[in-house]
Order: sequence, then structure tokens, then C-alpha cells
Amino acid sequence: MTKVKVIRMLGFAAFLASAILLGVGVLPHTERSYALSSLANGALAPDFTASGSDGAPHRLSDYRGSTVVLEWTSPVCEFTARQYESGNMQALQAYAAEHKVVWLSIDTAAPGKPGHLTEAAAVNLTRARGATITSFLFDPTGEIGQRYGAKSTPSIYIIDPSGTLVYQGAVNEQTKGDPRKAQNYVRPALEEVLSGKPVSLASTRQYGCPVEY
Repeated sequence: MTKVKVIRMLGFAAFLASAILLGVGVLPHTERSYALSSLANGALAPDFTASGSDGAPHRLSDYRGSTVVLEWTSPVCEFTARQYESGNMQALQAYAAEHKVVWLSIDTAAPGKPGHLTEAAAVNLTRARGATITSFLFDPTGEIGQRYGAKSTPSIYIIDPSGTLVYQGAVNEQTKGDPRKAQNYVRPALEEVLSGKPVSLASTRQYGCPVEY
């Protein structure tokens, strides 16, 4: 290998390390090392049954007739923490509760993974966050996350009263600052669904921490 090639390779390695540290095009993207579905907006949202932190089973189809938000969450993700520490996620949840929107937080973390929670831990986390949600659900096998194509935490899926998927993606545009000052994607989507209008921006790129399959 020539000296020029070695220098070029070292230069690229330095750039890649900097990109990882700065979160430029590396950290926000999570690699598909597992079998994920690719759902199209306008399709019927896949039904599922999951155990909740209340110890009861919850079936998505039981909420047919209501607008539903699926929030993929994690207790160990800094991106998720930023949403809650700023109060941005709680504001969205409060708006949803005010308009009788069902909000389901889902933890897809296999046993042994850092983000795996017990029922009691999930109850305590919800209380500590000051979250206003309908239920906290567990997806330890990853089946629900894979069916929806959940790549990152936090990520959001919105389902309209007919059971149709109408939004999937990030909470807001990527920012290193206060999420409350960034363009929000979820609130406008909910406003449009509740008004009976089609969602203008129905899909955005997920970013954050990889879902712990």
C-alpha cells in the first residue's frame, strides 16, 4: 500500500470519528441488521397485542374509532431523555389527552438489554417523566417493532380512527438544542387528523438511538 493511500485512509478514519462524535450522518441513522417491515402510509396499521405495565393485555384493534399514537421509547436513550427533560414530549401527550387521543408508549428492548424494563420500573419511569399516556407496553421479542419498522427511539406512528397509518417518523426535526424550538412533526399531524384532513407531512426520517432488538 502506498503512502498516499495510507494517508487517505487515515484521513477518512479521522473524518468518520468526527462524524460520529458530532452526530453528522452517522449516529442518527440506525443500520437494518434485523428484519424490518416497510409500512406505507395509508395502509391498515398491523394489529398486535402487548402486555402493559398494568399487567393487562392491550390490543391495538380495541382502540379502533380513536386516533392512536405509538411512541417507541427507551429509558436509556439520550435523544428520548432530551424530549422529556425539555417537556416537549409531555406537551404533545397533554394535547393528545385533551383531544382523547390514545397514546401508547412501547419499549422494544429484549431481556438483558440496557433498556429492558419490569412492570414496576415502567410505572416508576412514567411517573418520573410526568408522562400522560394511555398505557406503557412491552415488546420484548421485538415482533411489534419489526412489523412497524421501528428503527430508533424516540419515534412516532399515528393511526387514524379507521385504523389507517397516517404518520411515521421523528418527533421533530433533528436538533442538538431544545426540541421545543425545533420544527415539530407530531402536533401538526395530530391537528390534521383530528380535523379530518389528510396529513401534509406523513413521513419523516427517524433518528436517535437504535431500537434494542
